[in-house]
Amino acid sequence: MEQVMIEINNATMDFRRESGGSNSLKEFVVRLLKGKLQYDRFRAVDGVTAQIKKGEVCGIIGRNGAGKSTLLKMIAGVLSPTDGSIRIHGKIAPMLELGAGFDQELTAKENIYLNGAILGYSRDFIRERFDQIVDFAELREFVDQPVRTFSSGMMMRLAFSIATQVDPEILIVDEILSVGDSHFRQKSEGRMRQMMSGGTTVLMVSHVLGQIRSMCDRVIWLDHGKVVMDGDAKTVCDAYEGLIDFDNAPKFEIGHHMDDIQRILMYPDNWLPPEGSYKIKTGPMGLVSGNLRCPFDDLTGKEKISISLDCNEDEEPIVIRVTEEHLSFEVKGKPDTVVTVHIKSNFHRSPGKDERKLSVVLEDTDGN
Repeated sequence: MEQVMIEINNATMDFRRESGGSNSLKEFVVRLLKGKLQYDRFRAVDGVTAQIKKGEVCGIIGRNGAGKSTLLKMIAGVLSPTDGSIRIHGKIAPMLELGAGFDQELTAKENIYLNGAILGYSRDFIRERFDQIVDFAELREFVDQPVRTFSSGMMMRLAFSIATQVDPEILIVDEILSVGDSHFRQKSEGRMRQMMSGGTTVLMVSHVLGQIRSMCDRVIWLDHGKVVMDGDAKTVCDAYEGLIDFDNAPKFEIGHHMDDIQRILMYPDNWLPPEGSYKIKTGPMGLVSGNLRCPFDDLTGKEKISISLDCNEDEEPIVIRVTEEHLSFEVKGKPDTVVTVHIKSNFHRSPGKDERKLSVVLEDTDGN
């Protein structure tokens, strides 16, 4: 019988939030003293039950605010469930907020020891792994510089390198495979696969379905804190994508900004073709992911689409050859800002057929 590493039994997480809100500490204190504070309850995770077995790689998907990151924090012990229970059988390594323990005034070398201590590493362990950490992060020439001088990408590389120095029995991953540039993302994904191949049980959250499809053998889909579906990766991911009602989606105009999940749709023929410039707001990591859906089964292999951002003038556009029904991509721009995504394609009119158009979905990948 396979060993169960994580037992989640009717786990529920409620948060209390002030109704109306106070605009300042003074207003809050005055309302508190007058007995006028009122609260309502927000349920982030609602009765989740699941068992994760040894060696499983389980992904958690869902829209922004579905409760994915909250559930991971409950499993990692950062939050205690208000109802139900979570039992962990093994040594756990959570990768939730990379670099959260860095001191901006300390050097990279000093922060390696500090962050390692926060993660539970001994000083001797860090001293033994110091060169590996620095070399993997590719920061050898900056090791004596204060981290306040680092770019966000350098910070993420250093934090990821520190966090992956152990081979835990259980690994908790929250949107960290998007750190750094494309070169480092490949390195980080390779390191993750190495840990998985060693029998580590993995529970991961990602908005990039391409990563979930390729790395997970099981997926749990959450919506408003509840489990919608739990099964093999392909079945659940296909069902999740099918939830988006393309036919009834609001029409999107070039040059406008779409809030909420920030989707841009260009299919079927009465929609915009996948060529033009579109605006989207990024999150703290500046990530924009995309998913192409190709309805054509007679591709020649020459069809391709290129994607670039207005803030990445020095980088070549990402060029994707369309060879499958589902294709994912990811680009990185300025964090916490509205960026312009430029899309071009070479889908031409076929003899006797209408002009070909793709379904293209863009969304920021930094939400919880």
